[in-house]
Amino acid sequence: MFRSRRIAAVGLSLAMVLTGGSLTFANEMEEAEVVPISAPIEDQEFEYIRFDGKVEEIDATEDYFRILVRRDVEEGLDVLYAYIHEDMLLLSENSMEEASREDIQVGMEVSVIYHKTTVMALSYPPLLGPDVVVLHDGGQHSTYVEYFDEDLLSADGSLVLNISDETEIVDFEGNALVEDDLYERDLVVFYSIVMTSHPGQTNPHKIIVMPERETEMPGAAIVLTEEVITTDEGVMMIPLRMVAEELGFEVTWNGEEKSVEVLRGPNWSTLTIGRNVYNFAKMLIKLEAAPVIVEGSTYVPLSFAEQVLQAHVEITENNSVIISE
Repeated sequence: MFRSRRIAAVGLSLAMVLTGGSLTFANEMEEAEVVPISAPIEDQEFEYIRFDGKVEEIDATEDYFRILVRRDVEEGLDVLYAYIHEDMLLLSENSMEEASREDIQVGMEVSVIYHKTTVMALSYPPLLGPDVVVLHDGGQHSTYVEYFDEDLLSADGSLVLNISDETEIVDFEGNALVEDDLYERDLVVFYSIVMTSHPGQTNPHKIIVMPERETEMPGAAIVLTEEVITTDEGVMMIPLRMVAEELGFEVTWNGEEKSVEVLRGPNWSTLTIGRNVYNFAKMLIKLEAAPVIVEGSTYVPLSFAEQVLQAHVEITENNSVIISE
């Protein structure tokens, strides 16, 4: 069974796998040309981004599990950290079923798939919480993650799904669905061959319907003057609730655990007083200082607004701080 999830606003490049063979239509025998998975497709407008590479490192602690994935490219992004978290799909391409963290091995080829709006921690390698990670562990299947419209046409207009009685359709938790549940949804598609018409057509072996993506609410702007404090180490700290609520976040305090949760649409984070580890986009990051309580208010480093709340930060000549969307 697949676990329930909270979607983060977090695309996949389509690689069309067409192995040797032919497709037969009712009342008409027609041999279909097939091409390799690496075949380029022009004018793509994907919702999802796909990063194919090999696992170079596995970093597991009691707080998180992440993998360093690297690909051999001459330009563009060549390496990233992908956090393996409970709100994503970790799949075996061979079995078309959920995989476990123990199945991930150094040297294994994987696909890290994330929505084009996914936020990344600004570092090198960049850090992100993907929507799907596919383990290339053998078998004849290929995987494609994308939004499909009311005609089951992919967002870039290059692939149409032909659903048959043999197509298995499930939701994120593994519950059985029907064809009507596929329209205008984000789908994980397992398939073998694609007919090279335009758009291409495939008869999927299995489809997983992903949860609907939440819409992020717009925020406002706030100017801080005397509200800003500076630590002995020179770190500027800002009042979390004042800033977050002004930007449209819901702020919840847990007195028993001395922790704070901030939530706005797909943007969610938690932090604990005195602990310099911030949960951000299904990842854990460190900032210049741990959150503290000053006169009953939780203060966080100024960089929290930029890196976690994804706001724009400006410091004026008189040391006022302007935080805006």
